[in-house]
Amino acid sequence: MITTLAGAAGAIHLAAGAAIAGALARRPAPTRHEPFISIVVPARNEAQNLPRLFSSLRKLRYPSDKIELIVVNDDSTDNTAEIANNLGRSLPFDLRVIHADHGASETLPRTKTLPLAQGIEAARGEVVLMTDGDCAVPRDWARDMVAHFSDDVGLVCGITLPDYDASPDFMTKLEAVDWALLLGVCAGMSRLHTPLALVGNNYAVRRTAYFDVGTFRSIAHNRIDDIALFKAIADSKRWHVAFAVTPGASVTTLPVSRAGAIVHQRYRWMEGFGAVSARGKLLFGFGVATHLLWPLALLLSWPLGLLIVLSILVGDWVVIATTLARLGRRRLGLAALCYPVFACFYGWGLIASLLRRPEVTWKERKFA
Repeated sequence: MITTLAGAAGAIHLAAGAAIAGALARRPAPTRHEPFISIVVPARNEAQNLPRLFSSLRKLRYPSDKIELIVVNDDSTDNTAEIANNLGRSLPFDLRVIHADHGASETLPRTKTLPLAQGIEAARGEVVLMTDGDCAVPRDWARDMVAHFSDDVGLVCGITLPDYDASPDFMTKLEAVDWALLLGVCAGMSRLHTPLALVGNNYAVRRTAYFDVGTFRSIAHNRIDDIALFKAIADSKRWHVAFAVTPGASVTTLPVSRAGAIVHQRYRWMEGFGAVSARGKLLFGFGVATHLLWPLALLLSWPLGLLIVLSILVGDWVVIATTLARLGRRRLGLAALCYPVFACFYGWGLIASLLRRPEVTWKERKFA
């Protein structure tokens, strides 16, 4: 009985991977609209990272008279605001540095949601793009993200990968493969009409849609800004979510590169799990279970156990390979083959964290 269930799980994992990869291979027809856009960057203690971000923004291929950049200084204890203003002098478009208001009248939680909401409220663009201070964007980022806004699309999500070119150690490559699988699944499932989640350092929202769903000030789960807005748009009757799986919409972020730090990051991400749909919880739960328990298949039966493990490996690989190919990045073959081992180890570390329930530290702030 157990062997039969394990075999079925392996087959389902493989079939799901193939279906998601097929959806990722689609190429949605782009629009050719170039509206005025606002780029909002919530920044807390990002002084050392902003030069990298601004260097990439300076190269954007988008009409400079149709861009504004808003950096929201979130009570930084370093010279983030000064650095942003200095770097802004070399930009071909307007920059505004505003300071997040943490006053008693502000009802939003003291998380990234607060500066993000205040930045969007100050924005003038028809489309508002979000990224973080520790990211770098490609030249066609604005153009590719905007091109995915058909008439009924309220939110466009991009793909982010840790910058394994800048930090070429093998752990960073494993981390990048993990991001490629997680976000590849999110993108593919969205195209299969089951939106799951997004990453908060690379997405864009239509201003009209943002106010239609009530803004961060009224939507549920607003402590976790990215998933909260994603869910509000996806659940709305008027708007849909789209994923831009193109080289131009692929942002890079600074890698974590240490196993313990990766577990801590994923533990922090779990805060948003409550806002994921029931089908999303089921899919993520199934994926976590297969990656945690695949070593047992080798103990249950031979050679069936080996076939089960190969099914999980291939199911992962087709999603990872398709995602990287669509992004024009194909150099992670060995890391992809090692991914089930990596996912098993860090998955059990995540389980241990969930049992211990430690405080979450983010940007020198602690959250229960």
